[in-house]
Amino acid sequence: MPRALISVSDDGFTYTTLNGATSRYSDTGQAISYLGDYAKETATPLTVTIDDGTKKTEIGIDEDGRVGAVPTQDAGAEAAADDSATAAAANGSDEAAGHAGHASNEETGSAGQVEQDSNGQPTNEQDGSATLDDPSNSNGDSYPMGTPFSGPAAPAAPAVKKTPVRKRSARNRPQRLKKITIPGLVLIGLAILMVGAFVVPNIVPIDSPDTPQTIGSEQQINPASELSVDKTKDVVPSYDNSPAWEAEVPKHASVTASDRGVLLVNDNRLEVLDSDTGKSRYKAKISESPTFAVDTVIDGRPALLWQSGDTAEALFDGDSKPKTYQLPEKARITSAGKSVLVKTGNKLSTFGAEGLENVPTPQAGSTPMAIDDDELFSSDWNGPVKAKNIKTGDERSIKLEAPGDELKIIDWISAGHGKAITLWGEQGASTNSGHRIQLVVHSLEDGSILSTVTTTTDIVGKKSWVRGQGGERAYIGPYLFDLESGLLLMDVSSRDIHLSEPRGTIVPCTMDTNTSCLLAGKQAFKTETDLLAIVDDGNEALVLGDDSTVRAYPKRSDKQDR
Repeated sequence: MPRALISVSDDGFTYTTLNGATSRYSDTGQAISYLGDYAKETATPLTVTIDDGTKKTEIGIDEDGRVGAVPTQDAGAEAAADDSATAAAANGSDEAAGHAGHASNEETGSAGQVEQDSNGQPTNEQDGSATLDDPSNSNGDSYPMGTPFSGPAAPAAPAVKKTPVRKRSARNRPQRLKKITIPGLVLIGLAILMVGAFVVPNIVPIDSPDTPQTIGSEQQINPASELSVDKTKDVVPSYDNSPAWEAEVPKHASVTASDRGVLLVNDNRLEVLDSDTGKSRYKAKISESPTFAVDTVIDGRPALLWQSGDTAEALFDGDSKPKTYQLPEKARITSAGKSVLVKTGNKLSTFGAEGLENVPTPQAGSTPMAIDDDELFSSDWNGPVKAKNIKTGDERSIKLEAPGDELKIIDWISAGHGKAITLWGEQGASTNSGHRIQLVVHSLEDGSILSTVTTTTDIVGKKSWVRGQGGERAYIGPYLFDLESGLLLMDVSSRDIHLSEPRGTIVPCTMDTNTSCLLAGKQAFKTETDLLAIVDDGNEALVLGDDSTVRAYPKRSDKQDR
């Protein structure tokens, strides 16, 4: 028989823990009423322990929702149930970080997707979870963390006597892949995870006006956008078929490409090619392969940054040798924003021209999420978002516009690059409750809504926001967005098309289970092209050929298109 715990806290509220999740009520009567509704709706009798801090009382709730004495139960079965509950409560892990390799086409968890996955789910979905730091044990500069730089930590219940709270799985877990390619590596730290809200779906009588809207995953809320499927003879749609340059690469090398360069890793050799010419910019012997690579801006200078163990190197535009940074032991780095954020314990830093620069720690109760244009964005679960200039100390508050009067944030998906991505739902909705929800993209400039998508938790509840190479496109589940405007570009939910890490404005995809394609505009082109990156403001497409050659194809002119 399932057990529930009702705890009365010093803050005047009552906390109910059921199935490893905790929710808050104004008094014990309201909590018991909720549990009665739950038992009736699920036809599940409950054993309830009420702890008011001085004594514990046990009551029973039968499958019709009636409160009475604790039903008798076979001792062996009850012990097994207790063991199961204990195991569930203990299920959790500490961090999420990682990356996707060239062979990965999907999220490993959307946050479990490439982690998202230094922070996300890659192509298939990574397992992961995160813990919340206890503010009561924090020192002056510590803060609770949902997952590394994912978003605000879910609000934890106050310290109540022996109230078990199950740690929720994050979407990303560290993972090392043999192959390294730009879209995957750039996403390390980009796919942002969130700890699920500790809220049990509020089950109410079916005829109640407060009943949340529930919808099955097979029922699509948003019709698919106009999308045609075509064949193409072009290597890359709308690009010329004669390469501007080509360069041979080692047969088994890992290849990563971006505006800042083409990173080749083969055995104990690392080489960076110029994206504009294909010529070698830098070569070196290495003791271990990079686990993170990303285009970034350091003190106003664009650079290709990669991490190997406790060392990071940044090759600035125009330089022939990289700047070396010594990272603190067990440092975690993420590029959720335009600049890279480094976390070691409760200390934050970022990359500067001369070395690592300290970043002010957010106030207790807030979680750091990203750095954009010298501003550190942090927030508690419900906001507002705080943006603090890491150089001047100036701070501003950003209140996120609500998409509806009765809607609340049920999960943080991502923040950075000028956008905040959150899920909003009615009271009782959670990331796996099957409810109709709103996927909302906000501006981090003023908190205004840029776009909303009506969807369900079945479609996006466990997915992560995947930013692509070039910073022009991002997707979550079947929804493709313009990262600059925040607007929804494409909904492929009713088509058998699965998106992968965008390259500029072109998105690699698969259809019909195993057919490769490239999504450009409103057309999906069937092609086996291995697109690495779109560079030079969209004027060149870098492609890895089957003959171990990287080729750069120039954009076709308007006259050629006509």
